[in-house]
Amino acid sequence: MKNAKSAAYGFTLLELMVAVAIVAIVSAIALPLYTQFTGRAYRTEVQADMLACTQALERWSAINFTYLGAADEDADEASDGVAAESDTGRLGLDVCRPNAFQQNRYEVTIEATATTYTLTGAPIADGPMDGDGDLTIDNAGNRSWDEDDDGVIEADEDDWEED
Repeated sequence: MKNAKSAAYGFTLLELMVAVAIVAIVSAIALPLYTQFTGRAYRTEVQADMLACTQALERWSAINFTYLGAADEDADEASDGVAAESDTGRLGLDVCRPNAFQQNRYEVTIEATATTYTLTGAPIADGPMDGDGDLTIDNAGNRSWDEDDDGVIEADEDDWEED
């Protein structure tokens, strides 16, 4: 004879709702942390790219005796050769090939004279780092990051460190 109480299998609606609520809470905590982590990783990537580009610019200068000509002013992805007195534009990909540019996160540009340069890593509009602020490094190794993306480098933004 069968027992009047039959065994129930599966989950009740209440148990499923509790499980969904737990997953939602964990997701609400994890997603902002993941976004913050990837932002730091992408910023570190462009910093490494810019340091590699400074080394490439030193090689360029050793060969050409000037920093001029490393910019790609005509958008053909190659450096344009020695310019007159100043050189401004995207860094020629034959001088340095930044991975952050290849991944559509940052564009690395140069402003150069015969004896000085400043590299700027600017987040690409509508990219994953849009609004993160420009990073710069010059030929003397001075670094800055416009952390609040207001277009002005304040006293606490004179490095690449996150405050």
